Amino acid sequence: MDYGWIKIFEDVTPSPNIDAVLSASERIRLADGEMLIEADQENHHFYILISGEMGVRLTREDTQPGMPIMPGEPIGEMSIIDGRKTSAYVYSVGKSEVLAIREQDFWRHLATHPRVMRNLTRLITHRLRLTGQRIIRGIEQQLQYEHLKKELAAARDIQMGLLPQRVPLFPHHGQVDVQAYLLPAKEVGGDLYDAFPISDGHILVAVGDVSGKGMAAALFMMRTLTLLRAQGCTTTPWAELMPALNRLLCEGNASDMFVTLAIAILSVHDGRLTLFNAGHPPPLLSRQGGAFEVITGTKGALLGISPTLLYQGIEINISRGDRLVMYSDGVTEAENADRAMFDLERTRAALDQHPADGAMDGLVAALARAVTEFSDGVEQSDDITILALRYLGQGTHASSS
Repeated sequence: MDYGWIKIFEDVTPSPNIDAVLSASERIRLADGEMLIEADQENHHFYILISGEMGVRLTREDTQPGMPIMPGEPIGEMSIIDGRKTSAYVYSVGKSEVLAIREQDFWRHLATHPRVMRNLTRLITHRLRLTGQRIIRGIEQQLQYEHLKKELAAARDIQMGLLPQRVPLFPHHGQVDVQAYLLPAKEVGGDLYDAFPISDGHILVAVGDVSGKGMAAALFMMRTLTLLRAQGCTTTPWAELMPALNRLLCEGNASDMFVTLAIAILSVHDGRLTLFNAGHPPPLLSRQGGAFEVITGTKGALLGISPTLLYQGIEINISRGDRLVMYSDGVTEAENADRAMFDLERTRAALDQHPADGAMDGLVAALARAVTEFSDGVEQSDDITILALRYLGQGTHASSS
């Protein structure tokens, strides 16, 4: 089929793989009002609207017109990207026809095309902007605080739903214990974390912090998260991951947004750990139950500022029982009533007090609790994110290279 008019294939060179995927995909015809997707359901298809019109609603009972989906636009992309259940209702407005692409075909044959993922990211960002505009129009039209509160809560639910929340985070990699925690300062925020396997023997964890707060930061956070997952699964060698991510974030960044990001890639079989850092607070490492120390040598420039920047990573070996902690500056810069900051030393002290053989969920909770107690009721001014990893496999110590 001629697919040049489909949004995600704009400026994409024709490919036999794409032709094969589209030809093998099922066509579904829907009547007026018929549901294609219902909320809180498993979804394993990436849909494209071929003809007609569809609408999106967050609740089944909503009587207001839903956000429109026009021919050539994708459907169901959020649940495919984050692997979670659907969060909205998608229904046909009049008669419509959609193309149902299997999830495995999407990741294997479409997600490997940088231009396809760039187009998809732009479409998702555009939809989030439309959601923000709908919220603003609702405020202007209704001037009802409760209405705004509910809309922002829904936006927060969508944003938080994008973060991995499996327990454990790596169910198929018993060599690691990984836990994460994120508390936004506002209804929606700019912090992010991620944790996903990039091969049978390697996993990736990351913590980031987008400039600013509110809806703009949330949109850029979503863009960063989507690109990180696409590039993390397809970019080799890993030294090219941060430059590739930076170039893509610089594209179309008219608002001059930027993000700090720390990435750790671990070989679960031998404990080799590769670290990259783009302007983010440096990770902390505890070897064999010892004190947490700052890992130096990974500082790099912010992502989204200049497309030509380079990033230098380091490699270290970690052993069974070693612990790695990544965090956002919402931890170290949390303030109390005297305007004193929680700072790095208090962060390390709180981590050192946790039992060396304790589980990572307890370590994360202990640090979050220490920050809360220190602030003592002072309003949170920045998002707080913590990710902790314990290596349970075999390995030997080695110095940084």
